[in-house]
Amino acid sequence: MVASAKYKRFLCHLPIFAPRYAEAQMISLMAAQRATGAWNWLRDEGLLIVAITSGAFFFTRAVGLASNFQAERLKRQRAAADPLDHNAVGAYQGALLGAARWGVNFTIATVAFVWTLLLLNLPAAAVVPLVSIVGAGLGFGAQQIVGDVLAGIFIISERQFGVGDVVRVGPLVHVGWIEGRVEEVTLRVTKIRTFDGDLVTTANGGLRQTVNLSRDWARVLINIPVSREADLDAAIEMLNRIGHDISHDPEWAPLILEQPVVSGVEDIGAETIELRFAGRTLPAQQWKVAREIRHRIAIEGAP
Repeated sequence: MVASAKYKRFLCHLPIFAPRYAEAQMISLMAAQRATGAWNWLRDEGLLIVAITSGAFFFTRAVGLASNFQAERLKRQRAAADPLDHNAVGAYQGALLGAARWGVNFTIATVAFVWTLLLLNLPAAAVVPLVSIVGAGLGFGAQQIVGDVLAGIFIISERQFGVGDVVRVGPLVHVGWIEGRVEEVTLRVTKIRTFDGDLVTTANGGLRQTVNLSRDWARVLINIPVSREADLDAAIEMLNRIGHDISHDPEWAPLILEQPVVSGVEDIGAETIELRFAGRTLPAQQWKVAREIRHRIAIEGAP
């Protein structure tokens, strides 16, 4: 009888425990479904995202290695080429190589980023504000970058200069004009090694004017002061003789395209008269020829 009474009391309380049991079972089932969904997402989309990011990293590294290999090959060609060649070997190819590397890497990164966003399947309510913020940031902050890239495209397509060319660019803010040899050209920046050894990196959009000193030919110009008491005709004859000798010297003749001669009186001062000594040389060789001419004038004696 006692057991029967206890069983009846248990049956009376069973409706109270049944909803709680069903609720716990429902929660457990939902948790299992979410875990299964998360596992399926990690197994499918998650692995695909990892593969995309890994592939993008691999391809960018491969592009960088291929670009560095090609750049080294062009550098060896320039080192083995005739130093008296009018144009730097592979100058345009080097500039095009740097631009192609930058463009391909940017394309790979953009495709990987967009593909990853699509796989994340973010809700529109979260994506629209994000896209709006990114668009506003690009609209205000990326104007200079877009301008630099467009300027780089025109620099390369118009062949204004290339890797290995001696250029004078500017005027740059707080710096002025920069003169040196181009070491790298990309769609966004240009790197120039000055004659003092400094490596200057400047955005292509800031290059308002460029002077290429490595195209076709260059002019050697030297202003030589002559005492007012000196014989002007004798001084001109001596300078013309020096120009004739250096232009027929086997060591210097390959650098000179036009014999340096005295073109006339450049300036008249209180104590001296300046004569203009001018000629044509191979590109980027005018400074070397000018130093040799000054050396020979010093040996001959001041006119």
